[in-house]
Amino acid sequence: MAAILAKKLGMTQLFMDDGRVERVTVLEAGPCPVTAVRSSDDDGYDAVQLAFGETKEKHLSKPELGHLKAAKVGAYKHLVEFRDERGELNVGDTVTAD
Repeated sequence: MAAILAKKLGMTQLFMDDGRVERVTVLEAGPCPVTAVRSSDDDGYDAVQLAFGETKEKHLSKPELGHLKAAKVGAYKHLVEFRDERGELNVGDTVTAD
């Protein structure tokens, strides 16, 4: 899987050994649980739906809560689909930056 969801925390700088200063972006990446797997047999395309950004249940609608409870994951703000031809992930797996 070549995708993961992240939140930008800010910018900083690093001082290199040769004295140069490099700009860097600080990200909070994952963990992203898999909430749905789309297959070409059932849906016409291959994809994986990832969740990111934990939130309280009161901030989600009943259909969103039902979808997340069926996947046996907590409450998440963002649900995003990525194309996945390999099919190596299953519902409930967690994608991390490692």
